Amino acid sequence: MVNSIKPIEINDVRGRILEAGRSEFARTGLSAASVRTIGERAGVTAAMINYYFGGKRALYDAVVAEAQERLFARIASAIATGGPEGLAARIAGAYFDFLAEDQELQRLLIREVLDAKETTRDLAQRYVQPLRDLFSQSFGTDEEAKHLAISLFGAIAGYFLYEPVLGAFLGADPNTSDSLARRRAHVLHLATQFEEIRR
Repeated sequence: MVNSIKPIEINDVRGRILEAGRSEFARTGLSAASVRTIGERAGVTAAMINYYFGGKRALYDAVVAEAQERLFARIASAIATGGPEGLAARIAGAYFDFLAEDQELQRLLIREVLDAKETTRDLAQRYVQPLRDLFSQSFGTDEEAKHLAISLFGAIAGYFLYEPVLGAFLGADPNTSDSLARRRAHVLHLATQFEEIRR
């Protein structure tokens, strides 16, 4: 009889742990997250999590780093796909699409900011600085550019952060493809206005 069980590839195990960790951290926060629960969701033991990541905090850092890498790669690609015309809309669209696909990252980061208390500024610097650098390269570092960036990124992030409340406000599920398409169009319109203000 031929053994039909496929061997698990190392990358598959690591990926399953990352995915399970992202869900657990987004649900409970770093301090309350259970390595045992993460292991059960990933189909591995707690010892395997320690083997691959070196502990809960290291897994958390890997989860955030992996998500940020994907986000920055997407934004960098949006920047590189055209000239200065329409750049803000391309960046906004890339950011919106990323958050529509990976809403757990927002919840995860907000939980850490709320839980961290005294180290909140350090955490914000670590998570936001690369995004700020990407934006500054294209739009400058003056005060107006910073505030316009806050308004633009806030309009995108806020939609996903307040998604549970927005359903009642909108009278519709904010995560349907229709709702997301309408919100995305609105955000791109805001980005176009941003560029007009910068001219």
